[in-house]
Amino acid sequence: MKFRFLLLSFLAACSASADQILTLKNSAGKEIKVELVKLEDDLALLRRSDGKEFRTPLSLLAPESRDLVSSTWKNQLAKLGNSMEPLNKALGLPLFAGPGSLWDEQISEVAARLKWPVESKTPFTSSYRLYTRPNYLVAGAHPYTVVAYGDEKGRTESFSLIFSNKGDSLSTAGSGEDHFTSSGEKIDRSTLEGAMLYDEKVISSALSKVLGQGTTQRFAGQGSGTIEVTRWDWNGHAFLLAHVEEEYVSLQIVKTSFADDNGKTDFIKDGDMRIRLEANVTTEKNGDVIIKNIPMVDQGPKGYCAPATFERAMRHAGVSADMYLLATLATTAGGGTNTTKLYDEVAFTTRSKGGRTARKIDLKSLAPRKIEKYIEKGVPILWQMCSLPLYNTIANDRTKERKNVKDWGAYSIKIAEEAKQNASQLTARGNYHICMIIGYNELTNELAVSDSWGQNYKIRWVHLDEAEAVSMESGFVIDL
Repeated sequence: MKFRFLLLSFLAACSASADQILTLKNSAGKEIKVELVKLEDDLALLRRSDGKEFRTPLSLLAPESRDLVSSTWKNQLAKLGNSMEPLNKALGLPLFAGPGSLWDEQISEVAARLKWPVESKTPFTSSYRLYTRPNYLVAGAHPYTVVAYGDEKGRTESFSLIFSNKGDSLSTAGSGEDHFTSSGEKIDRSTLEGAMLYDEKVISSALSKVLGQGTTQRFAGQGSGTIEVTRWDWNGHAFLLAHVEEEYVSLQIVKTSFADDNGKTDFIKDGDMRIRLEANVTTEKNGDVIIKNIPMVDQGPKGYCAPATFERAMRHAGVSADMYLLATLATTAGGGTNTTKLYDEVAFTTRSKGGRTARKIDLKSLAPRKIEKYIEKGVPILWQMCSLPLYNTIANDRTKERKNVKDWGAYSIKIAEEAKQNASQLTARGNYHICMIIGYNELTNELAVSDSWGQNYKIRWVHLDEAEAVSMESGFVIDL
């Protein structure tokens, strides 16, 4: 099985047909057989048979080889132009605006073309997510959510489209705080697999009509397992269609090099990451210590607080992640997540794909002096707690009140008295939730909390006594 997987990976990396392989000579007459990936400003991007890419100025090639590269690129552009519109039509999206690569475009421009709204934007990563209406179709099937990711330079990095899946297809839960008060009405489970089979069939048919029959490949998913995908390649883009039984149907669009490498990303050195994380920590004049630039992920109308929060922490630490695919590892139909199981899978992913360490931590005390060792390193704390209605009311009101504070000493005394009374009322257990602690203020004895419910919940403030009243006294970090 391992040999078969390696063979498939090698064949995918070397998938150029014979008529795509060029025999070029340099000015000294030395020959090399390569595939032409791109030609721009007299600089040729070439790919060897082992999949390695390199750039060569045309001036270093023999005259006949320069002519061959130029004519080949001209023919490739014509061919790509002829297939681009049929591909866009098959997808039902204006995904490609020209015969060039999406990976050279700014993600903001691609998202604007697709009309996908911004979800999060930091100096290191960005995402544009749309929770779709029932009549929104891609390749003939309805995706429940579509998301595009951008890299640290603002360039397009990847796309993830989730079609029939147990989270959306088996629940009618609400969004944000409303998730805890919705009916959670269940839909007949027997309809899910039929919907998944339908989605897989129509998507595969739409892509195959334009790109030919796809090939089968094993691909690393989120966590320790691999999944079987059907793959189509077009101009440096790999379309990966997955049908994971009783879980989901997804379509990922990634770089062919990423697909060839089984979904591995480049490691960011610990020293570089340490500098980056610490640079995100700010201290305000009033004593607020806050981690900035944490990606936001909106979990939408599902009980995906744990997968969404883990995705945020992973991407903050430089490890690629997808909330929906994380959710399939440990989430029941329509809702709750086995957080311990999810943590185990996340720990494997952060270690194997990003060189980071996921750890469980004791949170019996949330006092600033106990958590500052993480916050001041730029490492958010994933906090398990009970998101009670009164707690949310307090967090919302307190956050608004802070905007008009002039005397922080008086404010500290005032909220300390309020917190004692509030804590005595926050005794119920339920509405189990996981969010982030991203900061603190020692003077006011407050914690800054961030929920995976969109930009309006990016930061809220609660007093230590109120936080400890709803705490489950445990959590996680993704650290160096």
